[in-house]
Amino acid sequence: MHSLAIPTTLLPLLSLALGRPLEPRDTAEFTITSLSGTFPSPPPYGVPSVNSSVSIAVTYPDPSSATGATLDTSCKVGWPAGTTPGPTAWTPCDDSTLQFRMTADGWTSYANFEVELWETMTAEGAGLDATQIIRSDPGNSSDPNAYMFCLQKGKFNPTTCSLDGPLGTTPRTIVMTPITESSRPN
Repeated sequence: MHSLAIPTTLLPLLSLALGRPLEPRDTAEFTITSLSGTFPSPPPYGVPSVNSSVSIAVTYPDPSSATGATLDTSCKVGWPAGTTPGPTAWTPCDDSTLQFRMTADGWTSYANFEVELWETMTAEGAGLDATQIIRSDPGNSSDPNAYMFCLQKGKFNPTTCSLDGPLGTTPRTIVMTPITESSRPN
């Protein structure tokens, strides 16, 4: 009589095989597809007082989709001339399901700041939260947060920043993996 026996050395492998999903799981992501910023430039050849702003285009998860569909929107924040750019409060994007802010603990300057995105997913207020440092550091190719290019184009012009490089020849995107929160961070 023969009996079916599973060697004890194969039992850990069997539990791993049974625990793996049959299909890959989609991970929600926020993707900043473009960024445009305008900031004061220091004297003597810059413009120390300009209407400053940061605008981003974002692709984000569709909360009503069961198939991983995404939506696109734009977000913008601004500071009037004479105001020093800095951290902001939560600001609704064009699609108010998504909000963003420039965090106080991540703001160093217009060339080094942290963007935080929040998407409300449930009626109870739970949602997805993601943050990313965005820095202009063209001389340091090993800096993982150096996504942005900032420059002053000629005398008496403001400083402009983008993800596309000085001549628009190196387009970049910023992929942010959010975490689920029970409510929007303060």
